Amino acid sequence: MLEDLIESVGSSGTFQWMVVCLIMSSKMVFAMSMLIMSYGGVVPDWWCISKDEETMSVKSMNSSSIDYQTCNATSVCSRRYESYTITVVSKFDLVCDNAWIKPTVTSVQMGGVLVGAFIGGQSGDMFGRKKTIYAAILLHAIFNIIAAFSVNWQMFAAFRFLIGGSLGTYLVLVVYPLEFIGLKRRALASSLPFWTIGVLFLALATYLIHDWKTLHILIGALTFPFVLGWFVVPESLRWLATKGKIEEAKMVVNKIARFNGTKVPDNAEAILRKVAEVELQNNEGEKKYTYIDIYRGFPMFKKSICLNYIWFSCSTIYYGFSFGVSNFSGNFYLNFFLMNVIELSAFFPVIYLLGKIGRRYTCVFALFLAATSCIAALIAQEVNDESKSSFITGVSLLAKILTGAAWVALILLTNESYPTVIRYLGYGASNTMARIGGILAPFIFSLGSHRMVPYVMMAALMVSSGICALLLQETKDLAMADLIENDMEKDIKEREKSSVYKISRGLDSNGIAPPCNEKSPISEGLIVPTVLKDIEYNTQM
Repeated sequence: MLEDLIESVGSSGTFQWMVVCLIMSSKMVFAMSMLIMSYGGVVPDWWCISKDEETMSVKSMNSSSIDYQTCNATSVCSRRYESYTITVVSKFDLVCDNAWIKPTVTSVQMGGVLVGAFIGGQSGDMFGRKKTIYAAILLHAIFNIIAAFSVNWQMFAAFRFLIGGSLGTYLVLVVYPLEFIGLKRRALASSLPFWTIGVLFLALATYLIHDWKTLHILIGALTFPFVLGWFVVPESLRWLATKGKIEEAKMVVNKIARFNGTKVPDNAEAILRKVAEVELQNNEGEKKYTYIDIYRGFPMFKKSICLNYIWFSCSTIYYGFSFGVSNFSGNFYLNFFLMNVIELSAFFPVIYLLGKIGRRYTCVFALFLAATSCIAALIAQEVNDESKSSFITGVSLLAKILTGAAWVALILLTNESYPTVIRYLGYGASNTMARIGGILAPFIFSLGSHRMVPYVMMAALMVSSGICALLLQETKDLAMADLIENDMEKDIKEREKSSVYKISRGLDSNGIAPPCNEKSPISEGLIVPTVLKDIEYNTQM
């Protein structure tokens, strides 16, 4: 019902793209914040300086020095770092006996993301999408600036945890704009490469600035302007309707129509009240949904478990490569830039595949290709060739890009798989599992002395995740559900009754294909929500 109401006032007009720009574009600063430890964890050149050498300048030393990156006892010498590259490692002396701290700080950050994702999922469904998201934006800006003034690694780790919490809460942001967007543009909106653009900007910033402290201040300053979106973007229409906030929902409908230059249907209020009434009846008096509800019943349990596992795998692999970029051969800045600029080039193929073969098969296709890249890296490890390091770096970058493409399809599939009343919970649970993978990711390339171990693990995760994706229901051409149906098959049939689904298939309001010489309404850009005319509801309370 709500899908048709949104179509009637415009599902891909000026209002929708305003929301996308104000909300999803902020993923750029969140991407910078999430991956800043890729630079912060870089180990600059350093020397173990004895008392006799303390007067020597770093410039007069070179990598051939006997004391170059030598872990002598601290009582014998002190460590001196080159001043051109100032990272968290050089600031807090995280080498030798302190080397364990570097991946631990990153894992602490991802632990914060896990907690934030858990809280954000529940908060988004209980208190609203808007309050949850904008609280996270504000906290993210504040915590980044304070972290820049950390006096020791413990304080820095604590604020990376808090930053991670704001990131985790905000990572459910994709749900928010998609609840305003119709079927036709949903894949495009969810796939816009704001995240990748943000990481590319981080690569440029690290190349130009070379100072972890300045980078944190920059990220915090860039985040503040997005807080102003609070005064423009309304609460989710779908969330308001399912919570029975009819007057507020009517105001949002009017705002959408005003921005898009359309007319509000006469029975808009009847539709909103009907949705609220059905939700109230289904939930026995305004029941509060919890994470238990996304695992209730075998169909929902199977769907949630599969999605959770795929999110876990994608996160482990994606961040494993991202945080491990300093372990690859070649220049760090070049590798970091190439890893993401090539990912940007995958945008158009992913958009095409999402519309052509669907969300599920796009995810499967990308995961299996990524697994093939890891297997190629394993084979290359056993070849005695001087160029194998470059080859391994290349296929590693490819595997990371393909994992990112699979994740784009997975995000859309997850959003479309859950009804509005538990969509944030479903997305939050998947994000929580992803953050567990993120906690493990910094240690991926530290497992064992043999480089085969990480690639074997990642290939296994990719293949098993692809198999899980095959078990999921395809959501392409289905209207987004709003309420929970006890029977999953009934839910899908009801969604297929939507005028949006029929029009996307080239059918009329009765589900019948038009004559060959008659153009489909969607081909003419005319989406006529005929279901609106079929709803009869007494508004007299």
